[in-house]
Amino acid sequence: MSYSLRSIFLDHDVEFTSMTRYKQAILTGFLAVMCLVISSFYVVYNLLNDVDDAHSIFYVFIGSGIIAYYGNRIGHHLFAKLVVLGISTLVVFLFSAKADFRTDTHFFYILISLSGFVLFGYERIWIAIMLSITCIGLFYYSFTTGYSPLPDSHYPEAYIKSNQIINFIVALTTASVIVFYNVQLNYRTEQALNRKQEEITSQNEVLTKTNTELDNFVYSTSHDLRAPLASVMGLINIARRSNDINEMRHCMDLMSSRVNRLDDFIHEIIDFSKNSRTDVQQERVQINRIVHDILDNLKHASAGAAIDFDIDIPDNLYLNTDTSRLTIILNNLIGNAIKYSDTNKENSFVRIEAAKADNGLAISINDNGIGIEREHQPRIFDMFYRASERSKGSGLGLYLVKESVKKLDGSIYLRSKPGVGTTFTVMLPEN
Repeated sequence: MSYSLRSIFLDHDVEFTSMTRYKQAILTGFLAVMCLVISSFYVVYNLLNDVDDAHSIFYVFIGSGIIAYYGNRIGHHLFAKLVVLGISTLVVFLFSAKADFRTDTHFFYILISLSGFVLFGYERIWIAIMLSITCIGLFYYSFTTGYSPLPDSHYPEAYIKSNQIINFIVALTTASVIVFYNVQLNYRTEQALNRKQEEITSQNEVLTKTNTELDNFVYSTSHDLRAPLASVMGLINIARRSNDINEMRHCMDLMSSRVNRLDDFIHEIIDFSKNSRTDVQQERVQINRIVHDILDNLKHASAGAAIDFDIDIPDNLYLNTDTSRLTIILNNLIGNAIKYSDTNKENSFVRIEAAKADNGLAISINDNGIGIEREHQPRIFDMFYRASERSKGSGLGLYLVKESVKKLDGSIYLRSKPGVGTTFTVMLPEN
């Protein structure tokens, strides 16, 4: 509808700086067409009723409507507004005074004044005010003096009544269109402002979250980076003072452990940065292959523990998703299941299942490890939060899992009981 109105009233290359200007231009074109229609109608109507009622004035009105229409169409909107409203005011003055107010032509003064405020808006409100004052002045002058530049006409009573009906319908219809456009414009403006407000609120929430995370990140990162380095420096000093080759080797092993811990932390920081800054890259992924690759990489983590791995994933199970983020999710969840296994149990296991779900995939990592205390469960996805004394990591792992799942428009659920085990269920959509 909007496109068809534009093609009627405006050239395709006419541009606007705001929706308000566009609506005013459309309304100006509409009023120009109304000048043509009304004046043409009255010429024919008067001829059919054998009324010789200053047709030359109507022809001027028709000409001004054509001029205003094409001026508005090519982008001369202010000129078109002045022509439409100026000539309309003059014509209403001539015919309302000539007919001694009996045809109710003077009601069009109200329509002209209303149109002025809508078309010129607040930026040129002084023009609308001057137009309104002019309409009041002309009405008052005609009403009090009875003066008319045109000769008086003695219309038949039936013609007067029909004019009253026609003028009322035309004035009411045109005024309704003007008010409708103004109401519609206000509504759309309010909707746009509401959307902007929602965007600003959302951005503020993101900024607040980012600032909080940045504060935590700086504090925890500085601690987690310095702690291994301080430990390495201490071990170097011990090794320097020692002449015992076994003690020196032991120090070297401990230093290697601290360096590996530091390297893991740096990798987590890189994953954190990639997840927050890179777009999702969709590709077809074989779930079984991803899981087996992760288990191969985590063999060193489970070397000291007897853990049975039970994988229930069909070979033909695929998902269109981001391979990098899916790897981050599964690597952290499987790695935690291994890290927090219960060494007091004879049969430790990690069960990994995946199956098609509604419009996507469900992946479950279940273990019979030490579990997570209930009071820790609401916070395990927080940045740098450690829920167990056995945790030697940075506390970024599950936070990365949550953020990666969010990036993939998925969801993650936790079920855990201390001493029994933990189950993470990840729901990912098919993109």
